[in-house]
Amino acid sequence: MQLSRFRIHAIAVLLAAILLASVTQPAKAALDTDAFTTRLNTLVLQGNDLIARASALVLNPLTLGAQVADLESDVADYRADVVAAYNTVVAESGTTLSLTPEMLVALQTLSTVTLSLAETCADLTLQLGNLAATTALSALDSALAAMLRLSDDIGLMADRILEMADKILVMADNIGLMADRIIATQIIQSNNLKMVLDTVTTTQNNLIRLISLFL
Repeated sequence: MQLSRFRIHAIAVLLAAILLASVTQPAKAALDTDAFTTRLNTLVLQGNDLIARASALVLNPLTLGAQVADLESDVADYRADVVAAYNTVVAESGTTLSLTPEMLVALQTLSTVTLSLAETCADLTLQLGNLAATTALSALDSALAAMLRLSDDIGLMADRILEMADKILVMADNIGLMADRIIATQIIQSNNLKMVLDTVTTTQNNLIRLISLFL
């Protein structure tokens, strides 16, 4: 009898400790809508700057290896920033947020940025093709490898942006009020992702053809 009372007391103490821990556990903070929208808009500005620099790039047979490597490094840094934003959303999964038109516009624009980067990458591949015959093999090899990495980064970014939008929509607590905008955003996001992946695939196929011809 004494042993049973001891067990009951021990179980009661344990349950009380668990209950206390659950009560005192700090609530998980929800994603700050305004701060995250600002972060998305910053990514848009960074992406537009990257597009402008990539679009203005004129490859030179003597320096194209370094030119493409520098661009690939910048795109890799930008990809890391996009993935960090995505990881922030993943970390806040299970919380809610109030979705705003400004956030939807930022997501749409960010998706368009990746499409523009993919198209710019495709244009640079054409430049590489035109210069391949007059470029040293070592420089060409370096440039082609960097372009393949660059196209992979763009494809990954497009995928993460779409996933981020999907997770944000799941978190939204005002989805009924935003239904029309949400449908439009999903259509734009999905179409942009398909176009990015198609462009990246075409670019990589062209790069592989160049590799087979000159290396």
